[in-house]
Amino acid sequence: MEEAKRPKLFVSHHSSKYDVALHVERALARHGVECWIAPRDVGPGDAFDTAIMRAIRDGAGVLLLFCSQSDKSPHVKRELILADSAHKAIIPLRLEEIVPDDLAYHLASAQWIDWLEKRDDSIARIAAKAHQLAGNPAPAGVAPAAATAAADNLHAAILTQAAEPATPASRGGSAKTLVIGALLIAVGVMATMLFLRGGDETKAGIAATAVPATSSVERPPAPMADAPITPVPAEAAETTPAAKIPPSFNCKYAATRAEKLICGDDELAALDRELNRAYRQLDRTAGPLREQIATEQRGWRIGQRDACGDAACVADAMRQRIIVLDSQRASLGNEGAQP
Repeated sequence: MEEAKRPKLFVSHHSSKYDVALHVERALARHGVECWIAPRDVGPGDAFDTAIMRAIRDGAGVLLLFCSQSDKSPHVKRELILADSAHKAIIPLRLEEIVPDDLAYHLASAQWIDWLEKRDDSIARIAAKAHQLAGNPAPAGVAPAAATAAADNLHAAILTQAAEPATPASRGGSAKTLVIGALLIAVGVMATMLFLRGGDETKAGIAATAVPATSSVERPPAPMADAPITPVPAEAAETTPAAKIPPSFNCKYAATRAEKLICGDDELAALDRELNRAYRQLDRTAGPLREQIATEQRGWRIGQRDACGDAACVADAMRQRIIVLDSQRASLGNEGAQP
């Protein structure tokens, strides 16, 4: 008998949930499911966007770690668009008690799974879906159909509620009705689980820790090699608000909207300094790849950071880029340590 193929899921996540992605990967490995996680699985020298497109295309499906940050992340949205284009199933794992807003279109027909409680069941459902997408028999330990249907019905009701326009007077009553309905369904699911399984279930106890958003830099780094040097009119420079923390470039020459946002926001300025630190450290260890890395950095700055329209998008782009640069530097360091 031919051995079942181990399915691989592309894990779409916000950078703040990177540790959660690693926890989920370890739990799914016990069910014979592999995970592709960026930036860890981007190979040295590979273009970030090309690696993601290839991983989505070659995977069995996309596992979305859904939270408020991922709902607003333009990078997560692009990954779901690529998944739709590649006709890949999207499996949303809900980490927070919220409903989708920016991603509602891509998740309207998806089968929801909750990470809020009964995490063993959640992992089993994800594994069962992954094996199904790969054409394998469903593994043992999958949640009962009643629990699956109850969760799906709950999320269908939540999505319907979120799509309906609500007046200020009706919002309070609708929210109360939704909460009461969710509690009733949860009680029914628990009763079904206890009846069918005959006992309590061991819970996974996986902590949803967050990746630090910023890191402090003791000494001001030198300006980035690809920082813009085109001067702007004096009146434009005067209207750019000044942050208490200076970024890695001279704000007098801030030309794009993203650069002006960085110059006027302490958090963005700190992220820019941390990004400059990561780029400089990678540049020092890049060797013959320096020009390629510089080209990638310019492409990221123009195609992602400068394409942002608000501070949240700029911050998200820089956080993810810092992770990529540090990951590339670690990979180059590991290669250099080999005999």
